[in-house]
Amino acid sequence: MAWVKLFRKPGTGSTGTGGPPGSMLSLALTKGLLNEPGQNSCFLNSAVQVLWQLDVFRRSLRQLSAHFCLGDACIFCALKSIFSQFQQSRERALPSDTLRHALAETFKDEQRFQLGLMDDAAECFENILERIHLHLVSDSAAEACTSKSCITHQKFAMTLYEQHPYFVCGIKECPVTFVTDRDSLKEVERVLERTDRLRSDMFGELLQAANTIGDLRNCPSNCGQSIKIRRVLMNCPEIVTIGFVWDAEQSDLTEDVIRSLGPHLNLSGLFYRVTDENAKKRDLHLVGMICYSSRHYLAFAYHSKSSKWVFFDDATVKEVSKTTNTSLINQINHIYRSLCLS
Repeated sequence: MAWVKLFRKPGTGSTGTGGPPGSMLSLALTKGLLNEPGQNSCFLNSAVQVLWQLDVFRRSLRQLSAHFCLGDACIFCALKSIFSQFQQSRERALPSDTLRHALAETFKDEQRFQLGLMDDAAECFENILERIHLHLVSDSAAEACTSKSCITHQKFAMTLYEQHPYFVCGIKECPVTFVTDRDSLKEVERVLERTDRLRSDMFGELLQAANTIGDLRNCPSNCGQSIKIRRVLMNCPEIVTIGFVWDAEQSDLTEDVIRSLGPHLNLSGLFYRVTDENAKKRDLHLVGMICYSSRHYLAFAYHSKSSKWVFFDDATVKEVSKTTNTSLINQINHIYRSLCLS
């Protein structure tokens, strides 16, 4: 399973040649996160590293202090503590125990994210964002949050409505979207087979094909036919997340899907229609990936100040290289496959 993290291109500024733009305020140092034997914290460490390397998220979280604190179960405090250590500590690898304990305490009734047990990095990422929302806006439902202080919805949320030729199903606001299963990935494969060569702007088209397959509703006139839903984007999110899920640890589609990833994504190609003018114009740039193989999570993140991609394997941190966008996916794919075979 791979997570792809993208962010909206700023109007000005660049960090160097060939890489996606970012903030020159990014911290130069990168640190690993410890995962001692029996802790099984790689899923959490990977999610935290991607969140830390997202400049817009890190800066926004740093500016916040007032929140509804839950003591030992406060995920907001625990994440702020790790971010502070990233900035101030001289250690090359730091413990993530505080956040691990806060997650375990928060979800003990559901028996999720418990100490010593392996869990899912994508669900960890989503639940960290959801809990931050609740710590900041405790009386607001997640799908109706318009609070300016809620960085979960201000940075991640997509406002969508679903329509078909006869009616509008309703408006939804979601921080995380686009999870595709094996049947959807087969649809991507069929699209690729019909294409002579992979275009640089084709990634959004492939995702739209995968995300809409089988998404049907019964016709409201009760004629017995099924109608395909069309999704319309109404806002311009700063950060977009995409998840690929396979139904087995080993998949013959893995390499093909990774090769089809594009370092750029335009929201207009991802939806049936986009109504926000800024969203129509903005390109998204790939800035992070969480990868899963052999019961272990790894992360890649773009470090904006050095214009380099960095590989995170718990306490191990390695620079990938200073790379152009066109060679980015090939290099990450090569490194990832090498790790899986080692």
